[in-house]
Amino acid sequence: MAEPTRVIDELDETLASGTATDRTRLLQRVTDLYLDGAIHYSDDQIALFDDVLGRLLVDIEESAKRELARRLAAAPVPPPKVARTLALDTAPAVAAPMLIHMDGLEDADLLACARKGSQVHLLAITKRPKVSEPVTDVLVVRGSDIVVRSVADNAGSRFSDAGYGALVRRADGDDVLAARVGRRPDLPRHHFVRLLAKASDAVRDQLQTSRAEQPGDIRNIVARVTDAIAARTAAESNDYAAATAEVEALDRAGGLGEAAVRDFAAGGKFEHTAAALARLADLPLPTIE
Repeated sequence: MAEPTRVIDELDETLASGTATDRTRLLQRVTDLYLDGAIHYSDDQIALFDDVLGRLLVDIEESAKRELARRLAAAPVPPPKVARTLALDTAPAVAAPMLIHMDGLEDADLLACARKGSQVHLLAITKRPKVSEPVTDVLVVRGSDIVVRSVADNAGSRFSDAGYGALVRRADGDDVLAARVGRRPDLPRHHFVRLLAKASDAVRDQLQTSRAEQPGDIRNIVARVTDAIAARTAAESNDYAAATAEVEALDRAGGLGEAAVRDFAAGGKFEHTAAALARLADLPLPTIE
């Protein structure tokens, strides 16, 4: 540790009276020293390097930060505080290497970056080996088309039900995104059907090949489901006619709302529930059913 001791002895002098060039030169020396033995350093030694590098980062040029981030991103054990500082830097070129490669970043940090960072920051997050549901929830709402396509294409991304709903909405009119979402093996069935309902013929053809486990011709899945629902509705037309009449009367009286729907559902009144939702949402009964 003779060389580290000499370098550390220079720190106070450089911080007190050194030029920007001196600071950058010392930063490079300390980084070299750290990378030469990072996997062999104790926790205390890593913490010491973390402190020294952190002090040198203050008021340093962005170009030096970019170089430091690039080098530390490849380190097997990056100094945690400095790595986090670089990952949360407002300059995308500084933050991106750490956002992509740093294992130790917590979801709270990634969420803060996803909510306020630039689209380059967001794109870097989508390249991580794993991206959790809370983070993807933000990315699919805030992200540009490129960001959303990237996170959908990442096998390590995990999506909540709401996140998948947002992805399917974003895929409307975007064949590239629709194909990537449709190929995900963890895409729930109900979201898959919604995706197909809006997908182009070209996308349906792609998914026919990539999701061979789907029974029958996937081009016809939505049509068959709709036909089946319509047939059931027609078969029970008398029940639906009575339910629809009661719901319309309730609506005219000003009593149709969430409370009424909840009461119908709690009472097991399927037709009344469907009719009420259809009227509130202004959608056909087969779609609601």
